[in-house]
Amino acid sequence: MGLKEAINKSLFIGLLMKIKYFASNSRIFNIKLSHNKPGETKEYKSWINNSMFYGILMQLDRFIRKIEGIVYSGLSGSRLLGWILKKQEYDSESTKSSGILHKSKIFGGISKALDSPTFTDLLMMLPVLYVAVDYVVRRLPVINMFGSVWDELLLLLMAGVFVLKRIASGGKIKYNFGPMDLPVIIYIVIGVSHILIKAPDLGIAIEGFRSVFQHILWYFIATQYIRTVRDSERVINVMLALGLFLGLHAVYQYITKVPMPGNWVDTAENITTRAFSIIGSPNILGVIFVLFIPIGVAMTLTARSNLHRLYYGGVSIVMIAGLLFTMSRGAWLAFAFAAAIFVIILVPRLIIPFAGLGGAFVLFGGALSERLLYMLSPVYLMKSAAGGRLYRWNIGMEIWRRDKIFGMGLGRYGGAVAMNNNLTPFYLDNYYLKTLTEMGIFGVAALAFVIVSFIVSTARIIRSQTNVKYRIMVIGLFAGAMGVLAQNFVENIFEVPAMIAYFWITVALINTYSQNKETE
Repeated sequence: MGLKEAINKSLFIGLLMKIKYFASNSRIFNIKLSHNKPGETKEYKSWINNSMFYGILMQLDRFIRKIEGIVYSGLSGSRLLGWILKKQEYDSESTKSSGILHKSKIFGGISKALDSPTFTDLLMMLPVLYVAVDYVVRRLPVINMFGSVWDELLLLLMAGVFVLKRIASGGKIKYNFGPMDLPVIIYIVIGVSHILIKAPDLGIAIEGFRSVFQHILWYFIATQYIRTVRDSERVINVMLALGLFLGLHAVYQYITKVPMPGNWVDTAENITTRAFSIIGSPNILGVIFVLFIPIGVAMTLTARSNLHRLYYGGVSIVMIAGLLFTMSRGAWLAFAFAAAIFVIILVPRLIIPFAGLGGAFVLFGGALSERLLYMLSPVYLMKSAAGGRLYRWNIGMEIWRRDKIFGMGLGRYGGAVAMNNNLTPFYLDNYYLKTLTEMGIFGVAALAFVIVSFIVSTARIIRSQTNVKYRIMVIGLFAGAMGVLAQNFVENIFEVPAMIAYFWITVALINTYSQNKETE
């Protein structure tokens, strides 16, 4: 049997060919990139169009805007509040017109890069730069007293600014509804109902609820601040600038062999450095790259000029290098999953070359591939079963069997809240299993509902998209978000506030590419 015939008959190649076939013939994944014929359109519809619930919310929004108009009329003549509620256009006047900032070369460069941002645009950049802001706030004198609450204060500030902006517009600014609003609201309501059903200790249950649901509120803030494709491009550029910094810092740490705690690698492995940058954790740094890299690749493919293409391509390469130097196997596998989704949706026929590239990494990746393959070794599996992930997962399943429907209660096992209250001996390192042990089938079903809703709503946006550039951008955003969801199988990613914020900001970015948002 020749080599070619052996390859064609191999089980692995057969599996890849089946994936390629189903992807090419799938209604969800078969995304043709050719331009549509003149006059041909694909209608975008979400449940917003036909939902009675959304209809009620829209009527409520109209009523609130009428009240805001009355409030504006009554307060606009006030000497105390008139300057706040001064009549303005729908969009605030660009901050570049302000005196001192207008003369600043630094701000001028930032303003040009971000396409003349408004004050609210700049305010939105703070949660986008979450990890950098958190690093600075926790280390600077005086303001470090706000280290544990700055994000909550920022959330409240941004909500307040949005309300004031609506009033200052005289009630002209509509609430920006999105297809994920209802699923998220249902998820939060289920979380509240779970506390009422199963809360052995109310204080711990509320703390557990906050750790799971509080930072999801960034979705509702992001959807109001990020309304158009232009807004999304500003946010994405800041994301990638952050990714470039983190990538360069990770490469620097690896080259200079920055010391790391000994428990980050197994004693049998010959690894002396894992990059962690300002994040403090290689695994969390890795998942940030998993989210950002597909977005960077999408920006590279859709760049307007060769110079932009060179920049975004360079940023993507630096982030890939940073990802490799984290030595995070979970992040590597999550990235492979995200990249596979990107390829399958964009060009299904490239799945086999992509798999070949992955195979080349495994065969010729040196120390990197050795670390990946070590997890398949009998030594690793024995250690994992004795006291590692496999052991913890087995204990988690045993805990879940005590109450399969409602679990142990929020904040009671396998996560940060349980660790802080000495209720669990370890992290479960699987967010879905942690949800199962704490909230049972009741909670996991709710989480699955949100994830499926996200996949379905994004698939509808991709399929209805007639602009090739926008379609590729949605695919990149979607692939990155799916990579984050994948890594939750081996880490408690959604227990990290920054990652919850980044994921839901990404969901808000995707929403701007629906056809009814493009021209707002």
